[in-house]
Amino acid sequence: MADRYLKYLSIKSVIIIIVAFLLDKVSALSHNCSTTVWASYATTIAGSPDGIAGFNSTLLDDPMGIAVGKNDSIYVMDDTDSSSRLQLFYPGSQSGITIINTTSGTDLDQFDYATAINIDVSGNIYILDLGNGRVTKWAPGASTGILVAGGNGHGTSLNQLGGPWNFFVEPNTSYIWIADKINHRVVKWINTSTATLAAGGAGCGSQANQLCYPGGVFVDTSDSNTLYVADTNNNRIQKWLYGASSATTVAGQSSGVAGSAFNQLYMPFDLIVDTNGSMYIVDYGNNRIVLWLLGATSGRVIAGTGVGGVFPSQLNGPYYFTFDSTGALIVNDHGNNRIQRFPVICSPNMTTLSTTSTTAISQNRTMAIPLTTNSLTTSASE
Repeated sequence: MADRYLKYLSIKSVIIIIVAFLLDKVSALSHNCSTTVWASYATTIAGSPDGIAGFNSTLLDDPMGIAVGKNDSIYVMDDTDSSSRLQLFYPGSQSGITIINTTSGTDLDQFDYATAINIDVSGNIYILDLGNGRVTKWAPGASTGILVAGGNGHGTSLNQLGGPWNFFVEPNTSYIWIADKINHRVVKWINTSTATLAAGGAGCGSQANQLCYPGGVFVDTSDSNTLYVADTNNNRIQKWLYGASSATTVAGQSSGVAGSAFNQLYMPFDLIVDTNGSMYIVDYGNNRIVLWLLGATSGRVIAGTGVGGVFPSQLNGPYYFTFDSTGALIVNDHGNNRIQRFPVICSPNMTTLSTTSTTAISQNRTMAIPLTTNSLTTSASE
């Protein structure tokens, strides 16, 4: 009797989830909404939906940087202790094609824990190599990279990187802004010789001129290179005007206090800012993606439940994210060894799922998909 009752509850739970999902979609299609809404449930577009790790064509072992390429193909940097590979997943296929495959090492055709990638409009792939303290650039089809930043050993000098984690490549100039995490600073490389200090560099701290293990950077090139930094260990987003010696806190608490309330963040890892000044933030410690509108004192959750897990509605330690050409959220669900896609189900001026959204991204961190209001395009080559 007890077994029958438990089976009934299990079936009932599944039915409730399905009905809620369908109602969510029907509601979105029936009404124009004032702001963009993403589906609560994601589909897995790379890796295992169940979070199983592996190092073959259908599984991921330690997914790091992601980027969107031509026709919404997905690039994923995947690492093990001894090997690194760059996987390409075409839309509709969960079997990845290996673009770069190498062992751990210091040569220019090797990596020592590659944490972030970036693709320019010509299809060149920039790879941030944490262990080697450098960024290399790979032309389409190349078997080795060329050095474009760092590579002078780990250190605190401006021609060195201490522990680079994430970066932003300017679309027009190819200048490289790097979150030098261990040195608690952001540096800008305009050539391969040396960098200039863009933010932080005053040690780990929570003062307005300090950062503490910054994990993400975004540069608004349409606004005089205003710099946004995911100040990870201070649980906040800092905004640095170009050339300024200190920043203002635009998301989270300026004091650095962590939390799960809507006006708090817990170890933000990554961010993108759209043309309206809205910030999309990977709130790693809270297992969610949040949206902070321009001038807002709190955000709203647009992906994840806030509780780590493997269900389609959940994330487990998300690292990075980007957008595809439809405005869908593409999330590196790192703790689950998978890449999740949360589609747009409602946005202003949108009446069906097939029309374009108004997500309005000015520059994507990956540069693969510069998005603009009502005109979502992809311009990167494979």
